[in-house]
Amino acid sequence: MREEKEKLSLLLVYWIEHNKEHAHDFKRWAEKAKGFGENGAYEEIMAAFKHMEEVNECLFKAFDDINNKDKKDR
Repeated sequence: MREEKEKLSLLLVYWIEHNKEHAHDFKRWAEKAKGFGENGAYEEIMAAFKHMEEVNECLFKAFDDINNKDKKDR
């Protein structure tokens, strides 16, 4: 069980970092879409960017919960 908790902790870190990379791309491409007049696409991509930030907040809370619980259990 301990190994799986450690694996989950590592996966959470990986997912957060991976999502940050995607979020960066979303923002960059949203700005490009806006630059060539695609305001609707800009808004939708920026909404996806904001949702990605929300997802990362949830993943970080899960990471924090797992790691703080481990410290309390020791």
